[in-house]
Amino acid sequence: MPAPTARGTALAALVGLISLGLAVLPAPAAQAIVGGQSASTARAPWTVALNLWRQTDTYPRSGQFCGGTLVAPTKVVTAAHCVVDEAPTDLGAVAGRTDLRHHDGTLRKVTKVWIHPRFGRHLENDVAVLTLDRPMPPKYTPLPIATGADALLYRPGTGARVFGWGVLDDEGRETHALRSAELRVLPDRTCRRLNPWGDYRPRMHACANDQVTGAHHAEGDSGGPLVAGGRLIGIVSHLSPGNASTPTPGVYTRVSAFADEIAGQLRP
Repeated sequence: MPAPTARGTALAALVGLISLGLAVLPAPAAQAIVGGQSASTARAPWTVALNLWRQTDTYPRSGQFCGGTLVAPTKVVTAAHCVVDEAPTDLGAVAGRTDLRHHDGTLRKVTKVWIHPRFGRHLENDVAVLTLDRPMPPKYTPLPIATGADALLYRPGTGARVFGWGVLDDEGRETHALRSAELRVLPDRTCRRLNPWGDYRPRMHACANDQVTGAHHAEGDSGGPLVAGGRLIGIVSHLSPGNASTPTPGVYTRVSAFADEIAGQLRP
């Protein structure tokens, strides 16, 4: 049975929130990279595939359903909507496996899941930190997170790269290998205009796309990294509606806005 998609995980999470009266008009969850290129974990050693143990590691895609970023030897940053309904014992993290049909790389169990306490409604505060049972080997170099001192990395026009194992196109064709796409950060006003119902909040979000190719993240990329200046600046969250002048922007959790909270989870 195929692993659940990130969209399915997000919708299940939001249904639960709705039942508690905490969510209304949920944003669509993030949709391998549409319009991207082949990538390698050798060049992006901090890129992590999240899987479900109940799918077992013999599944052709390793049970992968979301992405993540290694930010410390035993810590992975991902999207809250990926893991809000999952027990730590059901989760695994795989580093160094470019092609999910193979069994190379390193697999670790998850022992703890921290979800932002104010996650909900329109996928705001969409950030989580996973603790692994053992450190990843040193060859999987952690990626530093953006902080308040990195405002220039969010300046409109800044080049950033997104990574993931999600679907290849709007027809839902699966990929088994890591892909990435070079994007440009968009102005906040553009993203607010495309999200009039409030799913884009500059304080906690950033958005990016490729104006020429329309490249963006897709189903299965949720929780994965948006990288600029050698730092994790964004976490794949969801998609904005596009138009003729602005093809499908991806919305990302703005890591610098949560730097202190993330750092608090990295302490032993």
